[in-house]
Amino acid sequence: MRNILCIIVAAALLCGCAGTYFTFDKAREVQVGMTESEVQKIMGRPYLVTTHGVDDIWVYSFATGFGSARTVSFILTNGKVSSVPRIPASFNKAGSGITAATAK
Repeated sequence: MRNILCIIVAAALLCGCAGTYFTFDKAREVQVGMTESEVQKIMGRPYLVTTHGVDDIWVYSFATGFGSARTVSFILTNGKVSSVPRIPASFNKAGSGITAATAK
């Protein structure tokens, strides 16, 4: 019985969170014209980078494993931010389960 409890606790800890931790307050600091390195200083390494035409889309996603998750993405063109999302003040609650996506 004790071994089963240890396995359950270990699994819960390993599944505790996924992605790149960030806050929406930090995401609001990213501005059009910033370089890749400036974005990484604010946000850390992106969870995912994908390409669409000449644009790179940097995706930051974080989930706690307890039902809360948040995602934000930035579009970079030629190594500089070309589009940022509008993030409403209501997104301040950590783990609000809301996604902020960029729109060109």
